Amino acid sequence: MYLLHRSVGPSVQFLYSGCMIAAKFRIMTIEQRAVRGTAENFVICDTQKSYSENLFRRLSEKLSGYFQFHVFHDIENLKIAAKSMQVNILLIGEEYGKEDRDEIPARQKYLLIGEKIPNERSPTEIPFFRYQSVSSMLELLLQEKVQENSEVQTNQIQLVSDRSQTVKANVNGLIGIYSPVHRIGKTRFAMRMGRVLSESIPTLYLNLEGYSGLNYYLPEESGMNLGDLLYYMKQESINPVWKISTLISHMNGVDYIAPIRAEQDFREVTKEEWNQLLDLILEKSIYKVIILDLGDTVDGLYDLLGRCSKVYTPYIEEGAAKAKLNQYEENLRSAGYGEILKKTVRRRMGKPRNPVALEASASKITEFPDRERKS
Repeated sequence: MYLLHRSVGPSVQFLYSGCMIAAKFRIMTIEQRAVRGTAENFVICDTQKSYSENLFRRLSEKLSGYFQFHVFHDIENLKIAAKSMQVNILLIGEEYGKEDRDEIPARQKYLLIGEKIPNERSPTEIPFFRYQSVSSMLELLLQEKVQENSEVQTNQIQLVSDRSQTVKANVNGLIGIYSPVHRIGKTRFAMRMGRVLSESIPTLYLNLEGYSGLNYYLPEESGMNLGDLLYYMKQESINPVWKISTLISHMNGVDYIAPIRAEQDFREVTKEEWNQLLDLILEKSIYKVIILDLGDTVDGLYDLLGRCSKVYTPYIEEGAAKAKLNQYEENLRSAGYGEILKKTVRRRMGKPRNPVALEASASKITEFPDRERKS
């Protein structure tokens, strides 16, 4: 048997070949350290490719430098790799049979489960709920003292977890971005907010506009989108929770699900369906914050704004823009949604908008320093 190695972007691929076997697996590393061999091997083995790679990214952000992360989707490939490397921590999906799982030696073994603990599992396997937040996962890992040989490293990891919990106390749930004034950089602002918040807490960006134009900012998506997730929610034979991770895309530090492409299809989505979808993501996925980039034609706009813990309203210093903003606020009050104004932060965008100033503005989001708009 011989080993071929090649670098591919941020990841590393290893190809095993031989007369009797041929296996291929990808090893993702979080950091190339100066002193090799100091990091322990953290292995994720799961049949859900998008979920496992998203989980890898989240954990590697929190535990950067302390583990070498390895991701497998075929347990046979993992069996081969385990013969030549020590597996310190293993997160493995319940979809694999118990006998196969038992063949993988690991110092600590966590079983990724769905909604209930399976009957067939080894006493050494610790149940690990698949759709809990990454912060909760970190807490469990730290409780098991995965880095017993280095008290300093454990303390540093705890500081990362504590920092995440501090931000989570300030930012949680839905954050709405809406303005009756158009073409002033609202979407760019929302996406940069997502990037900033993602550094501290799992954050998902959703564009709820009839004409999102999102391919201007992100790669054009030809695959599944929010419409598909809404479809899965209506099918009794399909668990939509399993589909969330397969729909997630990542670009420039932002996790997002591609918006509905057909404007007519977008208009047909009811406010009840939007609320059901948001509840599903917040309750069953790893995301603790959803940024809603809202347009005028989304059904139940005021109800969605009412659900948000914070609403940002971009505006510019211009006569017609001020008139639109005043009319919008008057409509909220007359429709019985005046409470939205109490949690609204006006965000002056300027004209023309300076990208450098926008970046500086977004970097302050976690502190919510702006003066809140009073009704």
